[in-house]
Amino acid sequence: MSTVHESEKFGTINLDDLSGVQTALALLDCDPGEIDGIDGPKTRAAAKQFQENAGLDADGIVGPKTREALKNALDQLASV
Repeated sequence: MSTVHESEKFGTINLDDLSGVQTALALLDCDPGEIDGIDGPKTRAAAKQFQENAGLDADGIVGPKTREALKNALDQLASV
């Protein structure tokens, strides 16, 4: 099952793609560094920060629960 955020405000963001995850993290004020599709230390730190903010296990790994939480957070932000 794919995890995709779609809104007029942000367009389409594929959260199954690392570049999409990095874009989502940046929009949610969790700086992943350059949007380059590379799972480096800045991306993992940003993922961990988001997970902590979302009340998830903060391990810096973007699995299904984190993807779903990113989608929900983007959906909420897009509706503001």
